[in-house]
Amino acid sequence: MLASLLSATLHGLDGRSVRVEVDVAPGLPGFTIVGLADTALQEARERVRGAIRNSGYEYPPRRITVNLAPADLRKSGASLDLAIALGILVGSEQVAAHGRWAVLGELSLGGDLHPVPGLLPMVAALARRRTGRVVVPLDGLEEARLAGGIEVVPAGTLAEAAVLLREHRRGRQRSRPPRVELAADVVAGAACESGVSAQHEDPGALSAPDLTEVRGQAQARRALELALAGGHCLVMVGPPGSGKTLLARTVPGLLPPLDDDEARLATIIVSVSGVGPVRSLVRTRPFRAPHHTTSYAAMVGGGPFVSPGEVTLAHNGVLFMDELPEFDRATLESLRQPLEDGRVAISRVGRAAVFPSRFQLIGAMNPCPCGHAGEGDGRCHCRPATVERYSDRISGPLRDRIDMWVHMPRVRPEEYVGAATPEDSNTVAARIADAREVQLARNGIPNSRLCGRALRAACALGSAEQSHAIRLAELEGWSARGIERLLRVARTAADLAGSARVESTHLDEAARYRAPFGQVLPEGVM
Repeated sequence: MLASLLSATLHGLDGRSVRVEVDVAPGLPGFTIVGLADTALQEARERVRGAIRNSGYEYPPRRITVNLAPADLRKSGASLDLAIALGILVGSEQVAAHGRWAVLGELSLGGDLHPVPGLLPMVAALARRRTGRVVVPLDGLEEARLAGGIEVVPAGTLAEAAVLLREHRRGRQRSRPPRVELAADVVAGAACESGVSAQHEDPGALSAPDLTEVRGQAQARRALELALAGGHCLVMVGPPGSGKTLLARTVPGLLPPLDDDEARLATIIVSVSGVGPVRSLVRTRPFRAPHHTTSYAAMVGGGPFVSPGEVTLAHNGVLFMDELPEFDRATLESLRQPLEDGRVAISRVGRAAVFPSRFQLIGAMNPCPCGHAGEGDGRCHCRPATVERYSDRISGPLRDRIDMWVHMPRVRPEEYVGAATPEDSNTVAARIADAREVQLARNGIPNSRLCGRALRAACALGSAEQSHAIRLAELEGWSARGIERLLRVARTAADLAGSARVESTHLDEAARYRAPFGQVLPEGVM
């Protein structure tokens, strides 16, 4: 007997519906899965066989063929386990199915049903197919209900799911799924629609130290405020113990919450990555801090299932890279395209995906291997060539993509012990939020994404300011990209000051942060 059920699989960040056709026919016992199934799906044969037997049903000693349609779409993961098992029970006439059902979930050998990564986009894909009801694992009920437009029914075991299929509900009114655009430019070449509802919010923001914990470092605090207000990339350079990491850890408490479109996409990314249970819509901006041993694939994404990497997990948020030169050279160079394009394209044998990766890079590094170069106290014994090789671990093209550099000297004891209490995070966060609102009202995007004609119009430079910007660029030998980034930071400084146009003082402040590794422009330029 032939049985057919709906299920879904993942393709990048998008769910794709899959029809699971199970033919239970007379013949020599066998179990064959066709339709471009990966290793995890091929292993479903053993999970399904054990789950059926341990759930009180009889595993039919017949020739079982499972077809996963469409045949040209690669299927991965264990999301089709439940559909295969129920298809066998229906095909062997042990269970009678009524109505149009879709089922999702991974089975254990004991018949328990477990959630799978990407449950949210897969349920949303089924909702777009006008599917009436979907059975999901009990632990994934809250995540599945975020999709909206489809009746979500939980089940804890295979036996419970089989009982649900027997139910015949006539006359039930089915709600139509809403079609919500996640964003216009986030996933090129992939479907960007989702039925995620905006009625849930995450329980709370990520705990972070307050800015009052950062003593001294007035210039670095100002640089961080500028960077967060405009979405600019920032690298902090200083000796160990100068407060680089502590200052970066205050970032989650300074960022404004995600808007509705950003929150929907962030929730889908969390769901697909499987980093934790999704119980509500994600509202806090992501803050990722990978270790310097992170591999190339872990940074940009990939692996056997083409899963998102750190640059995608930090989308619309911050990627903090401590000990920046200690990262592998290939890993650092992999950041160049995401920083420029806001997306990363991953191609593997037989599959490809495009993930959004518009993040803000914040880095921290020592000036030399021992960390004390330039302090003038004789503690650094690194040779000049050693210091140069250490700084050259960050290539010129990557340096050119970093908007701001700030030097953080060692904090003097009197600054740490006796200084007045600095501004707290709430005060600075309010200024950052106000500046971002001005930018969005003016151009619809942060200053860090302005370019060309839109950037020049936003800056509104007068003749004196144009001459000043040209002089700064010629003195430092900046590329066109460097000049563009100077104007972006200057525009943010003007927004924080409440100025409608960029003035020379804003250009001077932006130029101070364009010189990497604590270099200072000659006197008389500022």
